[in-house]
Amino acid sequence: MQSRKSWVDLRGFAAVDDAADQAPLIRALEVGKASPAMREVGAAVTKQLQLAHACAVLDLGCGLGSDALAMAAELPAGGRVVGVDASHTMVTEATARAAGSGAPVLFTVGSALAVPFPDQTFDRCRAQALLQHIPNPPGVIDEVYRILRPGGRVAAFEFDLGTTVLDHPNRSTTRTILDFVTDSALQGWVGRQLPRLYREAGFVDITAVPYPVPNDYDLFMFTMRRPLAQLVQDRVLDARSVVRWLRELEELHNAGHYLGGSVGYLLTATKN
Repeated sequence: MQSRKSWVDLRGFAAVDDAADQAPLIRALEVGKASPAMREVGAAVTKQLQLAHACAVLDLGCGLGSDALAMAAELPAGGRVVGVDASHTMVTEATARAAGSGAPVLFTVGSALAVPFPDQTFDRCRAQALLQHIPNPPGVIDEVYRILRPGGRVAAFEFDLGTTVLDHPNRSTTRTILDFVTDSALQGWVGRQLPRLYREAGFVDITAVPYPVPNDYDLFMFTMRRPLAQLVQDRVLDARSVVRWLRELEELHNAGHYLGGSVGYLLTATKN
């Protein structure tokens, strides 16, 4: 069974700087971004931004900055990308990774609920896997609308944790665990809410495309420590049944039968 030392609660991304050990969170982000499915999603988000016609691009919730650097490479001469993240840790890491690249990128600390730039500063905005960590998604979308110029375009991607599937012989326990993960997330259903939220903010030309995203065993186990501990603490499940459930999942994985994943939604929209 995987060591508990390698597990990480991904809810920690809501407050990375407060974590006692930030390295596991950074590693979890790297593992997730490196998966083939998430590389495909990232490329699709970038494509929808139509960067050949962009001058100023905001990467809201930029994390480690890899997407900002990729977008900078597609901009016309004179274009720039600004990455904003609430975490000093992430911004420091992104800045260090971009050092010496010569790319037209700038990383700065700021809240997605109060983006530190004037109205109509940007003509493109990327917001990937951001709202699931935010207590007030409509407030973030209002900020995206504010900082975009008229005709500006946003591309956003969010998971819908309510669509998570996992092949496991114990259907009842699996259903209990997956429902708990969805309900305990800050915004477990935000993927399915994207079109409505952006429409209510005033955006037009809205499209939302579902993307099935498989997760591998190690990435799934990254997310399990807190939910399983909480379920035992709340006496919804007993420790013995959780250990048995984990052992059965590990056996499936070792036999080459692991299958799990979620559906995310890629939204594009335009500011009037």
